[in-house]
Amino acid sequence: MKRLLLLVSLFSAIAIFGYSQSLSLLTPQGVVITNASIIQAGTHDSLELITYLQVKNISTHTINVFCKKVEVAMMDSVETTMCWAGGCYPSFVNVSPNSAPMTAGQIVTDFVGHYGTTTGHGFKSGESRVRWVFYNEADHNDSVYLIVKYTSYPLGMDEKNAHSGLLSAAYPNPANASASFNYSVPVGSPGMIVVRNLVGAEVLTEQAAPGSGTLTVNTAGLSDGIYFCSLVLEGKINQTRKLVVRH
Repeated sequence: MKRLLLLVSLFSAIAIFGYSQSLSLLTPQGVVITNASIIQAGTHDSLELITYLQVKNISTHTINVFCKKVEVAMMDSVETTMCWAGGCYPSFVNVSPNSAPMTAGQIVTDFVGHYGTTTGHGFKSGESRVRWVFYNEADHNDSVYLIVKYTSYPLGMDEKNAHSGLLSAAYPNPANASASFNYSVPVGSPGMIVVRNLVGAEVLTEQAAPGSGTLTVNTAGLSDGIYFCSLVLEGKINQTRKLVVRH
C-alpha cells in the first residue's frame, strides 16, 4: 500500500512538473495577461494596430523562448507581422527563426506584434483574431498565449446614424496634460466618452451631457503612447478616435 501511494505521489509530481508554466505575459504597464483575451480597437483611418507585450521567465532556470503567431480568423486585406529575439519578420513567417535566451526572472520587452492593412486605405469594418504564443524550446507544451481581437469601428457618419451622435478628433493631438473633444449626443441618450489603451483596457471614462458641447479629459496621468477614445451611447460604441499622449 505504501509503495502504491509512493508511485501515485511520484506520478502526480511528474504531471504537475510537466504542465507547469515557465513563462508569464504582461502589458507594458506590468499587468499580467497570461492566457487571456483582449480587444484592440482601431478606426477606419487606422493603417496599423500595434501590440506590445512583455515576456517574463518565472522559472528558476535559463530557457530559450520562441514566438509563434496563429491567425485564428482574419479579415480581407490585413496581415500580421512580429518582432522577437532581435529581429522583425515578414507576414509569411509564423514562428520566429530565432529564440530569445531568458535567465530566471528575466523580462524581455522587445516583442511587437503588427496588425495592418495591405491596401494603404485603412481598415474595413469587422474584426480579426490572432493568438500570440510564446514557448520553451526544450518543451513546446511549456507555453503561454494572448488572443488579441483586432477590431475596427466606423468613424464617419451616414444617413442611418447622422442623428445618433458625433465625436470630433481630439485636440491637441498629441496631448500632454489634457485633450478635448467636440461631441453631439441626442437628448435622452445616456452618453460617455471612454478612453482605452492599446490592449483594450479602459483608462478613463467621462460622462457626455445630452446636446452638443466640448469635453476635456485629463491625460496627465496616462503613459506616453496611443489610445482610442470612443463615444458610447446607450452602452454601444458610436464612434472612435485615435489619441496620442506625449509628455
